[in-house]
Amino acid sequence: FIDNYNLQEAVDNDDGSSYYHTHDNFLVSGNRGMKNDYGGHDNHHYNNVYGYVAEGFEICAQIAGHEDAFYNNTVVMTGTNLGQGEGCSGPGKTIVHDLKVYTPNG
Repeated sequence: FIDNYNLQEAVDNDDGSSYYHTHDNFLVSGNRGMKNDYGGHDNHHYNNVYGYVAEGFEICAQIAGHEDAFYNNTVVMTGTNLGQGEGCSGPGKTIVHDLKVYTPNG
């Protein structure tokens, strides 16, 4: 898919989106690599390359046992904030590990 205007996210999992496994992609541009909100859960992003995104991810609060995951990804950022959202609130914590992150300031 190619979006040549108003690109918001590389992948937009929201409005309760669940159980997606987004992997082995080369995704270019956008505000975020992964977005998941409004009750979405169990969305895993791995083995992806996110090129020229402002942030790696934005996520909602997580339910224990139904956490989102963002791992084994390469993120080339135009900004300096890897992630944001409510992913650290709630009983479950978003799983984040084994990333290669490149920012404008190193």
